Amino acid sequence: MGMLKYVTSSEYMELLGTQSIPSNFNNLVIEASSYINYQTTGKIVANNIPEEVKYATCLIINILNEETKELDKIKNLQSQNIEGWSETYTSPEETKKNYEDKKFNVLKTYLWNVLGVDNKPLLYRGVGVIG
Repeated sequence: MGMLKYVTSSEYMELLGTQSIPSNFNNLVIEASSYINYQTTGKIVANNIPEEVKYATCLIINILNEETKELDKIKNLQSQNIEGWSETYTSPEETKKNYEDKKFNVLKTYLWNVLGVDNKPLLYRGVGVIG
């Protein structure tokens, strides 16, 4: 079995109503799927992926793609050290935290009432729903 992927490129285009996929789609779908799998403590069965999980994966792919571009921009700004010229930008750490929040908000919005293999909500951690 290959790396975990909750959506295919054609499902991504269909669910988001777009004609294209990000250039590094393969990496992004693995990263997004692994993130969701981790946050849902492995309660999603690979051969029976709920539509909400597929949609959330698509949205998280976009968030990860945006984050990569944002972090590259910061890196470029930091390397341009021109005397007398400065631009205010957030640190890579702040940016990562901001995007972590965005990813988690997608999970809370779309998966809060979706049940996993154990018949409990995907975001349920034994004591209560996380978040």
